[in-house]
Amino acid sequence: MSARSRLLYALVCAAVALALAPGVAVAQAVDSMSPAAISAGRDVYHGAGTCQVCHGMNLEGGPLAPTLKAHAWKDAKGGGYDAILTVIMKGVPGTAMVSHPGGISDADAQKVAAYIWAVWHAKTTP
Repeated sequence: MSARSRLLYALVCAAVALALAPGVAVAQAVDSMSPAAISAGRDVYHGAGTCQVCHGMNLEGGPLAPTLKAHAWKDAKGGGYDAILTVIMKGVPGTAMVSHPGGISDADAQKVAAYIWAVWHAKTTP
């Protein structure tokens, strides 16, 4: 195979990979918003994630952290799933919000984000 053919092959492979990537993300987002994921997120929020300690049992907030119900989001701009997940995964510098609170996994962080998003969008109750 000539150098030109190898380059063309590599470019085609890269284009195919990029074309398929959004489909993977969409599938993951749909899975992340399933009733099972939301229910599991509620369990992590009230358990291993220790989220309720600062954000309250009903996501009402408190002296250490803001409400996670409908409000003008400061750090998770717009209250979208991806924005909420970013805060859970990266934390908020200069605040009590740490990355992966309670040492939860990335998968558990996705479930907590689904739960918080669902409460904010009135898809479930706290």
